[in-house]
Amino acid sequence: MDTRRSSIILFLGVTFLFWVTLYLYVPTLPTYVKTKTMQLSVVGLVLSMYGLFMALIRLPMGIIGDAIGWGKPPIAVGIFLAALGAFIMGKVNTLFMLGTGRALTGLSAGTWVILIGVFSTFFKFEQAIFASSLLTFSASFGRMVGTALTGYLNRIGGYPLAFFLAAVTGVLAIILSLCVKEEKRSPKKASLKSITLLVVKREVLLPTVISIMVHYADWSVTFGFLPILAQQLGASDVIKSLLISLNIAGITSANLMNTLLLKRVGHGTLLGSGAFLFFMGIVLIAVAPTVLWLFCGTFCMGFAFGILYPILLGMSIQTVDRSERTTAMGIHQSFYAVGMFAGPWVSGIIADRLGIRPMFVLTAAVYLLTVYAFLYLLLLKKRVYQ
Repeated sequence: MDTRRSSIILFLGVTFLFWVTLYLYVPTLPTYVKTKTMQLSVVGLVLSMYGLFMALIRLPMGIIGDAIGWGKPPIAVGIFLAALGAFIMGKVNTLFMLGTGRALTGLSAGTWVILIGVFSTFFKFEQAIFASSLLTFSASFGRMVGTALTGYLNRIGGYPLAFFLAAVTGVLAIILSLCVKEEKRSPKKASLKSITLLVVKREVLLPTVISIMVHYADWSVTFGFLPILAQQLGASDVIKSLLISLNIAGITSANLMNTLLLKRVGHGTLLGSGAFLFFMGIVLIAVAPTVLWLFCGTFCMGFAFGILYPILLGMSIQTVDRSERTTAMGIHQSFYAVGMFAGPWVSGIIADRLGIRPMFVLTAAVYLLTVYAFLYLLLLKKRVYQ
């Protein structure tokens, strides 16, 4: 097996284990935090630490990745933070320490910038969207496996077991990452001017704004208050685990579909249809009279996210020079992480005042208007629709 192919396979394995580490406890994390407080705004604040610290670290990670031209050291450190954050959340009982552990996992998520930047170097320039779809498929599969196990692990050992097993998985991911044979790239130091030019570059900015809103809605609903609504409808921890797992199964299947359809179907068609399906998923969840409706809604959201995310990811770096791709990816991911922070935080405040269901309806409306406005601007110049 040649070096390039073995490196691709190892990267896919590291990515899989990394996302298992980050998501093994996620389905019941909101309800676990809720056992420490009755205020939904506080639950949202703790959950939002993941997105906040992700937003803070991802651009610096992109700059560091391009500056050193070598991904293995920051990847190993990032995975270690994921394992440490999981261990802390499983070991402590205070809201402050839960927030601290969640913040560490948010810092760890900055590793995704380096993973994508390095992985894209194994492919031709014009294969950026295919590469991002392939790596996202591996990430989604890891998230799906991790979330599918949460409820059963809770049954066996309570909430802490999933956190501790996540820490062990992180250690395995570090060991595997050290086996990757990575070709060092020429260092590229980013200046304030070059970063600013990337931020305002139309092909980087517009996909990023759309991704912010997609992540805002996703972390308001799926990884925010969906498990709490499910609990109100009588769902057990296993059911909550399966809800999130089905969402990620939808993402995974759509990622796979993307790799098959991207050469046959225009990006505009996929983005437009995916955006509307995502909206319908939120609506189904908002009006759900039973848990079955939640399953339908969460699958719709997952499948739509699996269409939208890798395309927006690939588009944000497609026209960027290879030496600046990790920085551009850091910009894209730092900005959409703002949505992951604002989603649970703002939605928790709204839910405290209006209730969870009205908050979901409001989220759906704001998402739909914003995303289609920027999709129009993005696709207008590209003339994707024939």
